[in-house]
Amino acid sequence: MDNDKLDPMELELDELAEVDPPAGTAVEEELAEELYDPANAGDVIGGAPDSRGWLSRLGSGMASGISSTGRFLWDIPSRVSRPQMPQLRGAIPDPPLGARQVSPGYADDLWQARPTIDRPYPVILIHGTISSKNVWQNLVLRLREDDFVVFSPDYGVHGTQDIPTSAQDIGAYIEQVLAATGAEAVDIVGHSQGGLLARYWINELGGEDYVHHLITLGTPHQGTTLLGMLGSMLTTDMSQRVAAATIRRVFGAAGMQQVIGSPLLETLAASPETRNHIRYTCYATRNDATVVPHENAFLGDRKPLIPGDDEGERLADSTSDGDSGEAIVTNYFLQDLGVSKCKHEELPTNPDVQDIVHLALLDGLEEHDTEV
Repeated sequence: MDNDKLDPMELELDELAEVDPPAGTAVEEELAEELYDPANAGDVIGGAPDSRGWLSRLGSGMASGISSTGRFLWDIPSRVSRPQMPQLRGAIPDPPLGARQVSPGYADDLWQARPTIDRPYPVILIHGTISSKNVWQNLVLRLREDDFVVFSPDYGVHGTQDIPTSAQDIGAYIEQVLAATGAEAVDIVGHSQGGLLARYWINELGGEDYVHHLITLGTPHQGTTLLGMLGSMLTTDMSQRVAAATIRRVFGAAGMQQVIGSPLLETLAASPETRNHIRYTCYATRNDATVVPHENAFLGDRKPLIPGDDEGERLADSTSDGDSGEAIVTNYFLQDLGVSKCKHEELPTNPDVQDIVHLALLDGLEEHDTEV
């Protein structure tokens, strides 16, 4: 391309990036010296400073003139190697200005974060069916402000794939979190299928030794009916088959696996549903049109604890004896905790529910302190 015959102002952005500035200029030499950092050379394939287009380098120079710590959004290598394992770099004390922005509906996994003595368990947030990690953004920010280390994976093509396969993926992800953070166990918050998937990993795939606290939000632990509340209307064999086909078409393999009587739920029911030394806190909403009946979101005796009920509080205290080593199971209806109308799909994003989850995580840590 002949640069002398082109006016860069008339070119499209992607064409402009291919145009080289005059060779040997002081600006180019200064940019090359600034951009090439031997410590981070592996981030750019080839490692050489000229492996990026001149427009990207020019953006870096402009950014350095505005702030010694900031970077423009376009100061990104044109070819970046994607790590196959979590990045185990140290904490970034002064991140670039662009990195401080919060993208709508998204929360990064900060692999350099490390648990503290007061917050020893990384928190894993697992979304539900036809969803993604984006639903957790506000809860991620809230927990990180309280010094929790938080991770939120995506899995199973928006949670529509086979649950055992997704559970294997989540298990591998949690193993990476443990390796990266040095933690011995994690706390898990699962919405809908996310809680069921976590239990499958705990019970069937050897995850029980790596979980301290499992919190579930509207999880169909005991399954749900076909099409939720419409189940009572599906009285004929034909309507049942049509409903099943619709669920498979819309929700994928994971849809029918959450229906009462599915082989997956029978597998989970064939052994104790909880594991010793793990704390389970299950929340259900009476406005749930997906998990029907609503009590199917509970574990143990499936009886909800009502705050202020002296007998219920006493029973909860008696089962919280850490010396026994038995699982601690507590069930709540969110409406009994002051949450107004909240639908199934609103559970991860409802601010009141987020407050309750936050407090439940703190309660679990207080129990940990008494055991230690």
